[in-house]
Amino acid sequence: MQISSLFSLLIFFSSSSSFACASVIHDFAPTPEPSSSASTFLPPERELSPDAGFGFASTDYSPPAPPRSSKHPSHLPAPALAPAEQSEEAADILSPAPVAQGASGSADEDSGEETVRWCTVRGEMEDCRFLLNLLSQSSNYTWTCVIRDSSDECVDSIRKGEADIINLEAGAAFTAFLNSSMKAIANEIYCNRAESYAAVAVVHRKSCESKRSLSLMDFKGHRSCHGGRSSASGWTYPVDHIRKLFGSKKMNDVDIAANFFSKVCAPSDSGLGGGQGICSGCHDENKNGTSCRRDSLYYGDTGAFRCLMGGLGDVAFVRGDTALLYSREGPYNQSWSKRSVRDFMYLCPQGGCREINGYPGACSFGTVPANMIMASNSIPNHKRLNILERLANSSWIEAAYAERISSIHMVSPSTQEFTLMKTLTRSYLGQSASISQSIQHLKTQKAEGSASSANSFPDQYSMLWVLLSAALACCFCNQ
Repeated sequence: MQISSLFSLLIFFSSSSSFACASVIHDFAPTPEPSSSASTFLPPERELSPDAGFGFASTDYSPPAPPRSSKHPSHLPAPALAPAEQSEEAADILSPAPVAQGASGSADEDSGEETVRWCTVRGEMEDCRFLLNLLSQSSNYTWTCVIRDSSDECVDSIRKGEADIINLEAGAAFTAFLNSSMKAIANEIYCNRAESYAAVAVVHRKSCESKRSLSLMDFKGHRSCHGGRSSASGWTYPVDHIRKLFGSKKMNDVDIAANFFSKVCAPSDSGLGGGQGICSGCHDENKNGTSCRRDSLYYGDTGAFRCLMGGLGDVAFVRGDTALLYSREGPYNQSWSKRSVRDFMYLCPQGGCREINGYPGACSFGTVPANMIMASNSIPNHKRLNILERLANSSWIEAAYAERISSIHMVSPSTQEFTLMKTLTRSYLGQSASISQSIQHLKTQKAEGSASSANSFPDQYSMLWVLLSAALACCFCNQ
C-alpha cells in the first residue's frame, strides 16, 4: 500500500474517533619562476574563487596542556603558549606510559622519560633506525622507533602515550589535530627557506600539445593517480577543486573522484580503499578489489608520479617538485624513472599547461604547508625542547642525504632542515585546514544523509501502521 493511501485511510478513521630544492638536477635545475609570456600553452590566468565557508572558531580545538618547567637546559627558548594551550591541573604526564604489547609492538619501544619515540609504519623499520641513529648522536635523549601498521595507528599510539612524535603531511596532520588533539611542534624547511609547496597536476606533454586550452575538465572520464586518500596534494586539494566545478553537495570525496574519473588509484594509509572505488586504477595490486595500502608501489607523491609514468593514469596529482626529483634526470631517479621530465607538463587548474621547472606559480591547486612533526598536546615541555633542538641541527639531514633519504617516507626528500613551529597548529595549516574540513564535511554529510534515507521509510511506515492499527481497533470497539 502506498504511503499516500495510508495517510488518506488514517485521516478517514480519525474523523470518527522527522593536501630538495631539486638542487642537483644537472642541466635541469629549477629556473626562476617564469613570467606569463614564458609560459607554454598557458591561456590568460584568472583568479580562482576563494574557498567558501567552513571557517574556524577563534579558539584552538586542542585541550589545554599542563605547564612544565624544563629539567634539561636547552639553548632553545620555550615558545610562549597561546591562551588555548595554557595550563590546567592534570595527572603527572612525566610518568612513563605503558607500551602496548602484541603484534603491533616493536622491540625498539621504550617508555622511559629519556627516550624520544618516533612512530612510523611497518616496512620502514630499517629506514627509521637509520635516521634515528643519526638523531641520537650528540643528543641527551635516546631516539627509538615505534612501528605500527598505519599512520592512523601511530596517531592513536601517541594519544595513548605509547609514542611521542610522527611526521605528517598537511592532510593527515589536520585529521590528527582535529580528532586526536595533537599539535605541530616543528616543520620541514625546503629550498630557499620555503615552508610550503604547491599541489599540482602533472600530465603527458602530448596531451598539452594536442589541445592548447587543455583543462582538468578534459580529463573527465580518464584515469587518475593520487598519492593517497586524504593527502593534501594528492587528494583534498584536487577533489575540492572538482567539487567546486560541479557545486555538488550530495557526494562525498570518494564519490566525486569515482564519478569524475573512469579509474582511480589512490592507496590508503589506513587500508580504507577496499570497495570504495578509489583503487580501480592500481592495476595488478588491486586484483581482488579489496586493498591498495601504503606498501603499494603507487603510494605517496612518488607513487602517483610512477603511476603516471608507467601508463596507468592520464593525470597525477603530486607536489610541485615531484617530477623534477624522480624523472630520468632527477637526483632521486628510480629504476622505474624511464622518461624525461620534458615528457610531462603542469596542467593548470584554470586551463593551459606550463613547463615543469619547480615553480608552478599560479598553475597549481594551491599552497600546502610543509610537512610537520606532530606530538601530543600534553608532551612534556623539556622533551619537546630537546626534540626541537636535535631536529634543528641540520647535520643529521646532511648525513641522511649522503645515504638514502630519497627513499625514506619519514622525511620529505627536499627537506633542508626542521624549524620550531612558531604558530598554533590551526593557524599554520591555514587554507589547507579549510579545504580538509570541507572534505570532512562532505563525508559527514553523506554518512548522515545515507543514515537518514535508510531509516526514513521504515520509521514512517511503522508509525503510520501503528496509528492505523489503533484507529481500526478503536473503530471496531465502538461497534
